[in-house]
Amino acid sequence: MRLADLSNKLVIILGFGREGKAAYDVLKSRVPTARIIVTDEQKMNVAEFRDLVDAITATTAETIVIKSPGIPWHRAYVEEMQNAGAHFTSTTNVFFAERKRMRTLPLTKGESEGVLIGVTGTKGKSTTSSLLAHVLHEAGKRVVLAGNIGEPAIAHLDEPDDTIFVLEMSSYQLLDLTIAPDIAVILNLYEEHMDYHGDVASYHAAKMRIADLQTANDLFVYNEKFPQLVDLAKRVKSKTLPFALRDDKSLDAITLLGDHNRENAAGVLAVTDELDIDRAIVERAFASFKSLPHRLQEVGVINDIRFINDSFCTTPHAALAAIDVFERDLGAIILGGHDRGYDFSELAQRVSDLGVRTYILQNGNRVAEAIRAAGGTPIMISDLDEIVHDVLANLPPNSICLLSPASPSFGQFKNFVERGEQFFAAIKSAA
Repeated sequence: MRLADLSNKLVIILGFGREGKAAYDVLKSRVPTARIIVTDEQKMNVAEFRDLVDAITATTAETIVIKSPGIPWHRAYVEEMQNAGAHFTSTTNVFFAERKRMRTLPLTKGESEGVLIGVTGTKGKSTTSSLLAHVLHEAGKRVVLAGNIGEPAIAHLDEPDDTIFVLEMSSYQLLDLTIAPDIAVILNLYEEHMDYHGDVASYHAAKMRIADLQTANDLFVYNEKFPQLVDLAKRVKSKTLPFALRDDKSLDAITLLGDHNRENAAGVLAVTDELDIDRAIVERAFASFKSLPHRLQEVGVINDIRFINDSFCTTPHAALAAIDVFERDLGAIILGGHDRGYDFSELAQRVSDLGVRTYILQNGNRVAEAIRAAGGTPIMISDLDEIVHDVLANLPPNSICLLSPASPSFGQFKNFVERGEQFFAAIKSAA
């Protein structure tokens, strides 16, 4: 659905967060004949705001609903709008409809101008998208990093035709995707967002839409160590390009910690090779790229004890990857948070076998139970200031304290950023 299709239509913007506000701005500036209703579970300070009941009442079979990706499809008010016959779309779909070039020939090696690159995966997509954008920028390309990181893509509709877009794409955005990017990258597939998707199969299916929707003109780049992605590559219409952690000297330039980051950098290398970016430029860009905040970030050293902020870690697998990086000197780990029903048994066995001090944040009861079952002793201290003081009193010099919660932050903290910032504040206060 393109912007022209919204002319003279009633358009309901459902959800007024980042994406809803971006949709509002674009409609006001580029589709002046659209009749706009803004609705949200919370009252918003905008003239077009109507409460959900009024918005549902106004919905007909001619209505277009631009739904924010964070709103689950099983919400009652979403189902009522569907029952009224409304046509649903998203800012991502509108962006792709406006920007994707209608090629009659496949994407060729070295072709980069105007290319749309979508990057997804359970973990690592923010860092990988940022790294890829950094490499392209260093190669002198006009590039915009958007999507689930930074600004919504729709806010950049007016960028010049030669702009390369690197879009971090979440499963929420992919679930109702109708047009695929020119280059689709899937880094990995683990368990995540069960409260939104319902089960692992539905979550993985949402992720794989990024390639399932591609045409013969497109390219699918995937991590071949995941059997689901190997199977996906066999059925898609697009050209396929596998990658995995490999012995490539260009990857030695990466300064990011962990094999998982090296593996994701191999995915970046696969894309930049296809775009014919000089390897010397790629290696310099790899060397100059810095880790994003709250991802294996050293935030302080007190009494020779290093504190590592990995607040962005929201799954057991991500915590295991972090432990792999610091295992030799790991003295303490902070786990727990919003319960999404994950299986913590492997993580619990790992920390119990290592014998590290294991602190449990609020709502981490299931993590604690798993640790006890594995023979460990969880420490039920959820206040970060108290945890830092306990670490300083009990860990020997040259140890590491790792905040890698393996769970979302909701409940005790607003988001992973607040969780990481409070950890940093606690360290700064104790120094």
